[in-house]
Amino acid sequence: MADLTLRPMSASELHALTALFDYNDVPAMIAENTRLIESGAFSIYLLFEGDELIGELHVTWRSDDPLAAIDGQRAYLSAYRILEERQGLGYGQVLLRGVIDAIESRGYREITIGVEDDNLRAKHLYRKFGFTEFVARRSESYQGDSYEYDLLLRRMPAKEAHP
Repeated sequence: MADLTLRPMSASELHALTALFDYNDVPAMIAENTRLIESGAFSIYLLFEGDELIGELHVTWRSDDPLAAIDGQRAYLSAYRILEERQGLGYGQVLLRGVIDAIESRGYREITIGVEDDNLRAKHLYRKFGFTEFVARRSESYQGDSYEYDLLLRRMPAKEAHP
């Protein structure tokens, strides 16, 4: 794991996400994510090893759903992906830690994330990172695929007061 870079994605780079996920409608994904990124309601963080894209994690900063995200208080994580051949090697932890740090640096005190029932590896990782509070059971569809998942919450540790 040498030469890792974590950074937010620009809207002009959205086509690169097809290396990590098989979208049913790439133009629709690009249009939707461009609109969200440009509105400031959404960011996509990318993890590179050298020049190779190996992971992504989406952050919703503002949402109509207060269980997911509340501007300035709670961010929602989704589309957390690591290249299959890089899974289980610690890259996911690097990506998640970096994004949590970025969220906390913006003053957010809570983070939610969804996890599907059969994703045991993700459940273990999320518990390790403090996503232990059940918020809600969710169902949604994206580009014709349906998902059911638990929405979990992580609260940032309270900062110690200095005398």
